[in-house]
Amino acid sequence: MLRRQIFRYIVVGLLGTAAHLAVLTACVELLQSDVVKATVAGFLAALSVSYVLNHYWTFESDRPYFSSFWRYLAVSVSGLLLNTGMVYAMVEYLHWWYLTAQISVIFVVPTSNFLLNRYWAFAANRH
Repeated sequence: MLRRQIFRYIVVGLLGTAAHLAVLTACVELLQSDVVKATVAGFLAALSVSYVLNHYWTFESDRPYFSSFWRYLAVSVSGLLLNTGMVYAMVEYLHWWYLTAQISVIFVVPTSNFLLNRYWAFAANRH
């Protein structure tokens, strides 16, 4: 079960990334939107796609939809903050190249997000 969830989580991550990039590109190229606004729209699209697929497919959660959504959102925002903080520290204090810092964080944040989603956001609903 764990291997299947990890595989599905990776697939969902790739699909979420594709949704983000598709919406970002469509907003900028077709709608002539501001890049920052388009990035936010892309993030929201990725969040939506990833949440639905993780809830129903990856974790097959029985937790109520909105209960798990707020938890998923908290995990996603904490992952963003962890990512930003780690890259900032590596670049500013360790003087790493920004891409080296980001690539090293790629292994930390998805792992922590997977664990938080598995054991908290989508965990079995206990009454």
